[in-house]
Amino acid sequence: MRSWPARVLIVAALVILITSAAGLGLPNATSAPSVDISVDDGADRFVGTGGLVLPDTVADATRHEVAACIECRWRLREPCDGVFAPGCIIILHACEGADEQLLRAWLSFNGGVTWQNKGLICVSNDGPVTVAAAGVAISDDFERSMPPSRISYQPGRGVLPYLPVIFSSNQPGSVPPSTYSVAGQQVVLSPTPRWAWDFGDGAHLDTTSPGGFYPDLSVAHGYQRVGRFQVSLTTNWSATYTVDGLGPFPIASPVTQTDSTVVAVGQARGVLIP
Repeated sequence: MRSWPARVLIVAALVILITSAAGLGLPNATSAPSVDISVDDGADRFVGTGGLVLPDTVADATRHEVAACIECRWRLREPCDGVFAPGCIIILHACEGADEQLLRAWLSFNGGVTWQNKGLICVSNDGPVTVAAAGVAISDDFERSMPPSRISYQPGRGVLPYLPVIFSSNQPGSVPPSTYSVAGQQVVLSPTPRWAWDFGDGAHLDTTSPGGFYPDLSVAHGYQRVGRFQVSLTTNWSATYTVDGLGPFPIASPVTQTDSTVVAVGQARGVLIP
């Protein structure tokens, strides 16, 4: 958790009225009460559902909790609205960016029945960054950047029954993470491939190996009869991503690639050598 920047100044004036009989204080405007409280709609600036990316001025445990809560509802409201402190007035405040505003984050775990105060945050005037929006922003590039499949096999000619045919997808076994900037947040995408082979004779193979060439037999198949066999390959790329160190979260739409070829299996012939 980092401290507020030097040029960020928050001055809060709290006027707390306490009766002599009560003897009980009320929470500060900048504190997060441990109980759920109800709020109204009057001071909402941004509302939404799903994981929300809070800045690293917020406690790390809270950031992870709020980002991971995909079913939660959230509201970003005026700093003093909904806080049990009569006379709470933010008389001067500033955020690091000129296009930011200071708001209070509220989170509901029960569909909006009750709300928890998660503290003050600086939010872009364009709105907060959500986990889902970050995933959508990188999805197109994820789909475009995955290397295509192209089936090849050995031997390329003279395939015989009962002898192994070695297959390759001509794809790498892994792809290094890619880093993006989404609304000022660092998003890191980590893809993971799997391969599903249909050898055309009723045999199938689901594997984490992309195949290869001799002596790599990780993807190999022996045909039991002569004929022409349609070999099909489906490559499924799933992926996870992190947002400003939060996550990982799954990409909603995996990338699927397909390719096919025909393998001709012939009959061995004896040759008489004089």
